[in-house]
Amino acid sequence: MGNIKKVQLRGGFSDRHKLQSFNTEIQLTDFDERTKIAFINRIKEWIVDPVFLDYREIFYENLIKEVFCEFLSSDLDYRIRRQQDRIIIEYIHDPILEGDYGTVLTMLEYIVNYFIDCHINRFFENRGYGEYDYSDDINQLFQQEYVGYRFIDGEITPISDEMEVAEIEQSLDIEFQGCRSHIKKALSFLSDREKPDYKNSIKESISAVESICQIITGDNKATLGQALKDLEMKGISIHSALKKSFSSLYGYTSDEGGIRHAEGLFESSVTFEEAKYMLVSCCTFVNYLIAEYGKIK
Repeated sequence: MGNIKKVQLRGGFSDRHKLQSFNTEIQLTDFDERTKIAFINRIKEWIVDPVFLDYREIFYENLIKEVFCEFLSSDLDYRIRRQQDRIIIEYIHDPILEGDYGTVLTMLEYIVNYFIDCHINRFFENRGYGEYDYSDDINQLFQQEYVGYRFIDGEITPISDEMEVAEIEQSLDIEFQGCRSHIKKALSFLSDREKPDYKNSIKESISAVESICQIITGDNKATLGQALKDLEMKGISIHSALKKSFSSLYGYTSDEGGIRHAEGLFESSVTFEEAKYMLVSCCTFVNYLIAEYGKIK
């Protein structure tokens, strides 16, 4: 009868009645086969999407050069132009199925950004095609497969809670460029899978709060501690417990073993969990302050 494919349907009969065990743990440093195959199939769907039919030759040429030759450091194989779909799928299948989590996420991030760029800048601008949300497509897969990452602002980031993601995304869309820049840097330091810099991620997170407080109070030299006290003068009343909590966080980043000192003066052991907590907390507080500021403007 040959090889019989395993039926795997999350939420299906076997899953509901506990006849088949599915992974329900957050996947961070190792992805199961089902999850990797889901990634492969989604990319295949994008590649053979009929929307690219009118631009197929240049679309494939760019994909070959940018993704497979540059990203995979592969020799340019001109057979791909004659057997495009099959060869491209082979190039995707093995690196994802056999690769470690870093390889898989790096490849997903690169390909998602390639497709986003195709829609925004290359083929479909002003031609009646709506922008397809490839990052949301991948995020839905991440959620479905219990993958502890989300695609935010062009980067795959190790954050698994949907409310956390929403707070960060909201703060990345604020009008205040300086504050937004700090948040983007904090996210970038946290997201770097090769050399994550949790210390500087925390520094940028708390600097984002300091920046928005300076904007609201009109004092661009005020420290966060002083600015928190001055917010009431601008009509923003912060509950004493909330004010105290952020004053404490500021103190944590400023103590002698902490974050905001010059490099090399002190050793500081900062974990991913601490950096993630600070990023989410600071984004939430920034969003709160902007909402309150909007009421009095």
